[in-house]
Amino acid sequence: MSIIFTGYFIVMINPVHIINQLFEMQAKIKETGTANNFERNFSRLFNLFEDEGFIIQDPTGEAYAETRTDCEASISGRISSKMKITRTIKPIIYQRKDGNVQLLQKGVVIAENN
Repeated sequence: MSIIFTGYFIVMINPVHIINQLFEMQAKIKETGTANNFERNFSRLFNLFEDEGFIIQDPTGEAYAETRTDCEASISGRISSKMKITRTIKPIIYQRKDGNVQLLQKGVVIAENN
């Protein structure tokens, strides 16, 4: 959680919430087919968070197994040994701090048979 001093107010900001909102806006824009117009802007915003030690991962397209600990999945279809993440609702977020990496948020994904 960051504290920002702005004039008369102290604002507490949770970066994970902001990252989730940016990720969701990016996904919605991709669905409309206009993502190329905003890709540079999203890259800059995500880079600001990465400069502060946040690691943001979109696992879409990766293999999924029930043993995976960095994602919570909704399974579409039957469970099998060859599943693939087809959609990411919330990204995986880590924070690098004092030489350690901590998982801040598990990814929320949809997985299907490959």
